[in-house]
Amino acid sequence: MYQTILVPLDGSERAEKVIPYVEHLAQYEQAKVVFAEAIEPATRSAVVNPEQEEVTFKPQNISKVKEYLESWRDKFQSQGFTAEILLLRGVAVDAILHAADIVKADLVAMTSQGYTGLSKMFYGSVASGVFNRLQRPLLIVRSGSEMAEVHNRNILVPLDGSKRSEKAIPHAKGIAQLYGAQLLLVRVVRTSQQATVAVDVNQDFREPQVSEPLFNKVGRHQEVERLQKAKDYLLNWKSTLQERGFSVDVSLLYGRPIDSIARIAKNKDVDLIAMTSHGQSGLERIFYGSVASGLMHRLSCPFLLVRASDLQREPVKNFV
Repeated sequence: MYQTILVPLDGSERAEKVIPYVEHLAQYEQAKVVFAEAIEPATRSAVVNPEQEEVTFKPQNISKVKEYLESWRDKFQSQGFTAEILLLRGVAVDAILHAADIVKADLVAMTSQGYTGLSKMFYGSVASGVFNRLQRPLLIVRSGSEMAEVHNRNILVPLDGSKRSEKAIPHAKGIAQLYGAQLLLVRVVRTSQQATVAVDVNQDFREPQVSEPLFNKVGRHQEVERLQKAKDYLLNWKSTLQERGFSVDVSLLYGRPIDSIARIAKNKDVDLIAMTSHGQSGLERIFYGSVASGLMHRLSCPFLLVRASDLQREPVKNFV
């Protein structure tokens, strides 16, 4: 699935938090790992004296950067992995995107914080810049998370009924196969109320004894059909994946998307969230403006984000 993994680093321990995840993937996939670092201009902007005939900039020594990357390459090679280094020149975001194209990366793996631009919050600098323009899957690991060992036993996949949101499923399946993980498919029927209500997918919402207690909680009797369609959608995917040998659980929730997904992720002790970068309504601007950024504020688990921009735009419905 991932034959070439690009790992942008910046020399900081924060940026290195992604490496154990890459090591695990490389071990299972026999993938080639490319460690890269961008040597940014010492001066991005300056006032120029119009009387000067030439403009010169301070030279930069790349030997330390090269030695740093080589140390990681050598460590991986000593463990039997295929590893290379790539020194980049230019602004970090542009350099990383260029590197991903050069090495034909199947996956770019990076942390949410590091030095320079990455020292700011995730959606404010390099990582968000990479994602907004990257046409490849992106694995994001929170730099502040404490991690003793990579497990990936429970993989959560938020779905909203659209083909776009389903583009994360092949990636989640691939990782589930590698680790023998369980897939947790989550769909949230959106409501403006703050409370999240868990819905039993084994019940028939059309039966009064089922719908009355449920909608007394949520206060919306007209939502039966919406919940029924969401339930059928989840159960169809569960059946399809189980037929292919996967361990699958489903959760249907009624509430606010971010609150609901964060709650189920914590309750189920999720190791990874795999989701697309675009879906319907709330997922339309998922990464920097809505669900994913909101989830990253609340959860410390890694995120595997998959672009879905190549699909035709679908009509906006209620979220999941």
